Formats: sequence, structure tokens, C-alpha cells
Amino acid sequence: MPSITSPRRRSPSTPLHQQASLASERRHREERLYEASLGGCVELLAQLLQEDQLILARASVTCFDETPLHVACMLGHAHFAKALLAHKRDLAMELDSQGRTPLHLASANGYVEIARELLQSDPLACLVHDEDGRTPLHLATMKGRINIVIELVKARPEAAEHRLSHGQTTLHLGVRHNRLETLKVLVEMVRDGDLVNAQDDEGNTILHLAAANKQIETVKYLLQRSEVDVKTVNRNGFSALDIVEHFPKDFKVIELRELLVHAEAQRAIRLSIAPPSTNTPPVESVPPPSLSGEIKKQEEDKHIEKEDKRIKKEDKRIEKKRNSLMVML
Repeated sequence: MPSITSPRRRSPSTPLHQQASLASERRHREERLYEASLGGCVELLAQLLQEDQLILARASVTCFDETPLHVACMLGHAHFAKALLAHKRDLAMELDSQGRTPLHLASANGYVEIARELLQSDPLACLVHDEDGRTPLHLATMKGRINIVIELVKARPEAAEHRLSHGQTTLHLGVRHNRLETLKVLVEMVRDGDLVNAQDDEGNTILHLAAANKQIETVKYLLQRSEVDVKTVNRNGFSALDIVEHFPKDFKVIELRELLVHAEAQRAIRLSIAPPSTNTPPVESVPPPSLSGEIKKQEEDKHIEKEDKRIKKEDKRIEKKRNSLMVML
């Protein structure tokens, strides 16, 4: 008798298999989205959105290093960035693994068109600090991206007031990185005497830094500004002129001193012996011993007179040496 066998049935796919298949498809789409971001391919982005309308929303959750918008801002793909923002505007405030928004990257790289789009999406991106405490304006200033600086300050003027961990303002960064033209733009746009004379944690103003770095053109510019206080002293008791006086004499130092003296800069009466240094703790200045206010004033006057004589004598010696060099040349 022939055996009767049941026909073999095709085993249906289990929910687990279906989930694995969907996950694989999503990963593949995410890879294609990343490729589209690298190439700035708007057409591929449109195709992916047709296949999966939630792909950008998922990317915000699954992309821990950077989103597609971060990639576009790093590479300057303006049309691609605009297309991304048109579909998901809150990508403008997403952070990468270093706490940076897309605006941080566009600002550092100088992509003005992208920066404008990001600012239209959310101007508050100007105020976001990365893990190093830097805002987009800090990065743009450090890199000398003048057009970016203009856009950022126009969008949120208060961004210029944000300080780094050591109390440095945006203006301090402009001087520290020798970005004179960027500094000029900031000073002109902000027009805040308090910010121009702001001191970092060591008590240094931007004039202190410019003098310490022997930035003659920056010092010239600052001394032309009426709001710049040339007599401020830092935590070590040094004015900008004090810093210059502690340098070994050379032509730059001579010119810096002449500029400061002409601008009525003064040496601090109570001086530390050690030169200023960010590696040394602040020094308490001790006034000359005195028995009364009048005696103290007389001693201070003598000290100033003696110091002036020394400086004049040194100037004559340097001038004589310079004239000798000019004759030889």
C-alpha cells in the first residue's frame, strides 16, 4: 500500500526573521545616507526619503559620531545641508560626539552659506558650547573667518560675551591667534567698552596680550580706540607698559614702548619683580614701608622719578646704538 505523505509546507518567516530583515534594510539605507552626505547628493537623499520617511529621524538617534548634517557642514555641501534642514530643521541643534553643533563645523570651515541656513533654522545654535567650552563664534575667531563672525554676531550679539574656561573672551582669542582683522570686526560690531577691557583669569586684557606677543599692529589699533584702558594692571601687578619694559630691548620692544608712552600708558607703581607668567600664582604687591600717608607719597614720588631717569638713560643708550647701526648700514 503506497504510503501517504503530507505535502511539505514552506515554513513561514518568524517575527524574529522579519525584524532582522527590517534592521538590515535600515542599516543599508543609513549607509547610503552617509554616502549621500559625503557626496552632497541631493537626488539620493530624495530617493531615500521616499523609501523611508523616518530615515532622518532615525539618523538623529543612531548617529552618535555625527549626523548627515554634520558631515555636510564639514565638507561644505550647501545644497545638501539646505535639503536636510527642509525636511528636519531640528538637525541644526544636534550634537556630535564632541558636543559640537553643525554650526560649529560650518563656522570653523568658513562656509557662510551653510551658516546662514543654520542660523535661520535656530539662532540659538550660536550660544552652544562644545566639550571644550567653545561656541561657533570662538572657532570662527580662532580661524579668522571674518564673514562668519559677522553673521554670528548679527544673529546673537551676546555670543561675543561668552568666555572660555580661563576667562578668555572672544576678543582674547582674536589677539592670541593674531587675527587682527577679525578683532577689528568684533570690536566695531560689539562696541562695548567693558568687553574691550575685559580681563581673563590672570587679569590680562587684550592690550596685555598684544603687548606680550609683540603684536605691533594690534597694539597700534587698540591704542586708537578711546575705550581702551591703557593703565589696567593684571593679577601680577603689571600694566601693558610693564610687560614691554621686562623684555630684552630690540626694535619691536622700542616701538611698542614708544606707542604706549605716547598713549599715556604708565608703569604700575607697585611692581612684582618676577615677569608675568600664566604658570605662576598671582603675587601680592607690597607697598613701600611708610610711617604715614605723606611719607608713603614722597617715597612713591622718588621711586617714579628714579624709574623715569633710568628709562631715559636706557632710551639714550638704545638710540645711540640704533644710530650707530644705521650709520653702519
